Amino acid sequence: MRGRNDEDRLLRSVALQNAKSIQLARQRAEEELIAAKEALESKTRELAQSLSMMRATLESTTDGILVTDDHGRVTGSNLRYAEMWAVPPEVMEIGDHRRILEVTSRQSANPQEFIARIEEIYARSPPESFDVLELVHGRTFERFSRIQIVEARQVGRVWSFRDITERRRIEDALRDESRVLELLNKTGTTLTANLDLQALVQAVTDAATQLSGAKFGAFFYGATSESGELMTLFTLSGASREAFEKFGQPRATVLFGPTFRGEAPIRSDDILSDPRYGKTAPHHGLPRGHPPVRSYLALPVVSRTGSVLGGLFFGHPERGVFSARTERIIAGVAAQAAVAIDNARLYEAAKKAAEEREALLESERFARVFCSHFLRTEVAPSFLGVQTDAFRAVLAGDAELRP
Repeated sequence: MRGRNDEDRLLRSVALQNAKSIQLARQRAEEELIAAKEALESKTRELAQSLSMMRATLESTTDGILVTDDHGRVTGSNLRYAEMWAVPPEVMEIGDHRRILEVTSRQSANPQEFIARIEEIYARSPPESFDVLELVHGRTFERFSRIQIVEARQVGRVWSFRDITERRRIEDALRDESRVLELLNKTGTTLTANLDLQALVQAVTDAATQLSGAKFGAFFYGATSESGELMTLFTLSGASREAFEKFGQPRATVLFGPTFRGEAPIRSDDILSDPRYGKTAPHHGLPRGHPPVRSYLALPVVSRTGSVLGGLFFGHPERGVFSARTERIIAGVAAQAAVAIDNARLYEAAKKAAEEREALLESERFARVFCSHFLRTEVAPSFLGVQTDAFRAVLAGDAELRP
């Protein structure tokens, strides 16, 4: 009996010990589970924060971002991408890059080429790619892509798109401004150095036509013929002289008249819809065969004394080519031209006066030689009806020859 009791006590002792061990193990497991849960929650919070920061970063950029895997499935994007390309939310939710391309390619100037380039990038899988996309409505995007590497394994590609329309516009404006300044400087140098009137007027016409962006330009200016008759001449740029000669001299129509009278510049975005156009017979507009004109610009060229030297006229077959800036630039050229033409005319007048003076001196020298020849003959005094001493005084320039 005693042995049995001892056995019971031992069993109870072992059971109690096992129960304590199990309780301690369970307690430790619970503590480890709690610690693991806390660590997991902490990692989850860190991951959520990291994802939030990544999302905030993606949404803060002005670039459109699209992330795809190697099979063309969309794994990420930002709102800017959908806005840039006007992709509907339901299309973005599908998550298929090729479905998205059906929308975005329509905005390309060449949709087939647009899609073919994307397929080429997927097929070749270059580390990076870069393209400039010319889109409809004058927009320009830069497209950059790079393969995405995770744990040393390629998992897809990141596409970024940047709208450079405004930057391109500013760059073009700066290039145009530099071109204009260079042309103005070149024109000023040419006008300053040139004193030949015809060459000068042609240089003015060529430079002004180029600066204005006109399809063709003309300079009608006044000149005096040898008989003293006032003529209206012209130079052309961008068109043949034969194209205009058959139309005859310009008349003081509602549009032409103000320019020849030295009034304010006339600028029209569409001359065909201008109420001043087509009011004068016989053509009531452009003569038959005249180069087509929609945009029109005309400015007088006025001298320092206020007299009208002529007029600069420009045309283009498209609407809205000439701006207020164009008008200001050409007004500057017209002012330069007026000074240069004045100088050229003064030079021509001085040259003509010098030639007349030289002709007069040559006549006087001829007269002196002629008279000297007769003076050496016996008949000279009686032929001229003057005394020899008096005649010699005339040759010396000390007296006038009188009958």
